[in-house]
Amino acid sequence: MSTNTPAPFYVIGGTLQRNAPSYVPRQADRDLYEWLAEGKFCYVLTSRQMGKSSLMVRTAARLREEGAAVAVLDLTAVGQNLSAEQWYDGLLSRTGQQLDLEDELEDFWAEQERLGAMQRWMRAIREVVLARYKGRVVIFLDEIDAVRSLPFSTDEFFAGIREFYNRRTEDPELERLTFCLLGVATPSDLIRDTRTTPFNIGRRVELRDFDEREAAPLAEGFGRGAEVGRALIKRVLYWTGGHPYLTQRLCQAVAEDAGVSSAAGVDKICEEMFLSSRARERDDNLLFVRERILRSEADRAALLDLYAKVRGGKRVADDDADRVVGVLRLAGIVAADGGRLRVRNRIYGHVFDGAWIVANMPDAELLRQRAAYRRGALRAGAVAAVILVLVAGLAIIAVQGRNRAVEEARRADRNARDREQALADLRTALATAERERENADQQKQFAEEQRAEAERLQVIAQEKSRQAVEQQRIAAAGRREAEEARARALASQKMAEGQRLIASDRAAEAERQRHRAEEQTKLATSTLFKVTRFLDESNEKERAVEYYDQLAHIYHEVGDRGNEVETLLTTGGLYVKLKEEGKADEYFTRAQGVYRDAGEAAEVGNTLTKIGDLYKTSGDGQKANGYYERSLELLRRALPGLRAGADRKKEAYAFYYTSLAYQALGDTRNALDFCNRALPLFRSLRDDVMADVVGTRIEELSQSLKDKE
Repeated sequence: MSTNTPAPFYVIGGTLQRNAPSYVPRQADRDLYEWLAEGKFCYVLTSRQMGKSSLMVRTAARLREEGAAVAVLDLTAVGQNLSAEQWYDGLLSRTGQQLDLEDELEDFWAEQERLGAMQRWMRAIREVVLARYKGRVVIFLDEIDAVRSLPFSTDEFFAGIREFYNRRTEDPELERLTFCLLGVATPSDLIRDTRTTPFNIGRRVELRDFDEREAAPLAEGFGRGAEVGRALIKRVLYWTGGHPYLTQRLCQAVAEDAGVSSAAGVDKICEEMFLSSRARERDDNLLFVRERILRSEADRAALLDLYAKVRGGKRVADDDADRVVGVLRLAGIVAADGGRLRVRNRIYGHVFDGAWIVANMPDAELLRQRAAYRRGALRAGAVAAVILVLVAGLAIIAVQGRNRAVEEARRADRNARDREQALADLRTALATAERERENADQQKQFAEEQRAEAERLQVIAQEKSRQAVEQQRIAAAGRREAEEARARALASQKMAEGQRLIASDRAAEAERQRHRAEEQTKLATSTLFKVTRFLDESNEKERAVEYYDQLAHIYHEVGDRGNEVETLLTTGGLYVKLKEEGKADEYFTRAQGVYRDAGEAAEVGNTLTKIGDLYKTSGDGQKANGYYERSLELLRRALPGLRAGADRKKEAYAFYYTSLAYQALGDTRNALDFCNRALPLFRSLRDDVMADVVGTRIEELSQSLKDKE
């Protein structure tokens, strides 16, 4: 086989670098980033070599760019032969290393020695990490299936993560804390104790195989020309079905063999790499699929029987509550298609064929013994015939052969009884599955109760909003009355001292009323935000817009321009998703007007960039570029005036916003230039957070320029 190996293009196994040319973006990239940015708990639970870690690395980098504090924890790196206290301490230590909180977390752990390990870990996250970082905090937990090898139960660990989610209604600070779980497991595997509520929170992120459109860029690595490359990648997908690992590996082999230019060449390489007898015993992925099925805790006969039905084209539903279906999906041998299971790709279909199923069935030994019995009986009959012809006195040998055959038959009967016992065990497993389905129904009822509670909170939020407005009116009236009292006190010298005391008392009362009004406004805002988020997640977009309008009005009343603009942009984003661009532009115009009326041109420019990002996310690149260009033009006009003024903070942010606009338009060099201008200003202002953000962007932009050169 002739080879031609230029600079590596494909990556076989392991985590892809963020800028790897062979990385294939999928819907999961968008879903995971958007849901974590919105504060939703997420989990990516699927089979091996599907790109989970690469997806995590890219998403973590994007979140850091947006200013989030991100910790990525690989549970296999914490260790296995540990006590519960050592394990939780190891988790916290790795969190501290990544968030620059190692000393603070270590001190907290030592001071709270009287608490249990899990309680110390939870309190450290709440009281140290969230106290240090005022923005969003995202914690990735990779390889969560590693907890199965620990010498203690980790049910309470996942129950603790669920507790962080459930306490959001009582502790608004926890709205900023988000978790993402990744590994080869199912949600039911996370909490196994039937006395504990199952792990039933978060959004599931589906990592699907590549389709032909997504995989098209992989043809660049062949170096064969566009037309030949398209034909070759199409044939590769014919065999792999878009499985990430199999696709990358087969593509690499095709790229290394310069003689491959047709489908026949791809077929030959596929035969050698995956379908031959030697390949079946050596390929890591095929070995994982085989061992995951044959060494599973589930009943092997039930697994192979269900897989045989799928392979035979029978209709098998993709039922999340069915443990056998879950094992097959985690093994990676099947995939869901329209609510039904199918064999995932042709490679698996050829390797794990009907003969493989029969050979690995628990009753395969019984079949071999029966075959041996038949061969023994035939052999004994033939020998007996020869002996009768030659020497009648040797008939005793035939009798002995017959006795052995009888013993073989008895042994076969015993194995048949064992098979009956296995069937009884299968019936027990089916009963257990039925109980699990009943538990799922109970969970559904609980979800309906939560929805009813959310609607009740919506009514409360409306009432508190009305009360907040009334409290503001009362506070304003109190302030006017206090001013009038002061005027009367100054006009009357005889009653001056007494009137001053009265005015002071009334002013104090007015201040208390104003404080209560502000607290009511915050409570109403928090409650209304939760209601709008619930309506957004439940696809009731029109009602969500109505409540976002109320939320924007409250922020306007209290003078919170930043949250007012973000609320208006969120509303406009909803209309972009609904394809109602007229409505979207209306809210985007209102958002610009907030900072324009305040005379903050740089913030108006940054708002235009955010609007462009919303259109870019929706797929309208042309309109997005229009907003990016408007943003850049406005910032260029504003910069001379800001540099001439004395407000270095506004100047620093203007440089940073200009960098964002240039990057959005693909001008990496100018984006790097403006980041370099912003960094010394943020450092002189002692703004460590923004200095770190800009420093990270400078490193990434510099690397991007090197890669292009």
